[in-house]
Amino acid sequence: RLNTLEKLYFDLTIMLIVTFLSFLFLVFEFFIYENIAVFFQDCFLMSVIFIIGMIGLFHTCKGLRKYKEILKSNKREEFI
Repeated sequence: RLNTLEKLYFDLTIMLIVTFLSFLFLVFEFFIYENIAVFFQDCFLMSVIFIIGMIGLFHTCKGLRKYKEILKSNKREEFI
């Protein structure tokens, strides 16, 4: 069983992989297509996945930062 911090790092790793793979796919497809309008029509779903991945990365990093602050404040309270 994973604790909360390990779960957040696991989520961060998964989001990094998904975002990176969708980014690579989009870049590869962008150079193949000659018309940008056709590119956005054909790769709309992958663009949405990339945007969701970026949002997930930011939220996971925000959650990690908040959880670490909570851990620090709990350690300070133990010493007082």
